[in-house]
Amino acid sequence: DQVQKSSKLYRRLSEVLGLNDETMVLSVFIGKIITNLKYWGRCEPITSKTLQLLNDLSIGYPASVRKLVKLSAVQFMLNNHT
Repeated sequence: DQVQKSSKLYRRLSEVLGLNDETMVLSVFIGKIITNLKYWGRCEPITSKTLQLLNDLSIGYPASVRKLVKLSAVQFMLNNHT
């Protein structure tokens, strides 16, 4: 958490988008992932990169995984993945 909050990327997201915590940042990423899968599902390069981002988020930071699972958008995806 502390490393992420001090990063330049986190500060910039906070300045530009008003995202003040990790959960808000994850919500934006998940929203983009869902949008890409919904509207670009037939475009292999976009789908591949989108799934790679989801994979990176889910395995890269153990604390993030717990937060990801709690997001309503992720719950919706898990329950309605077909």
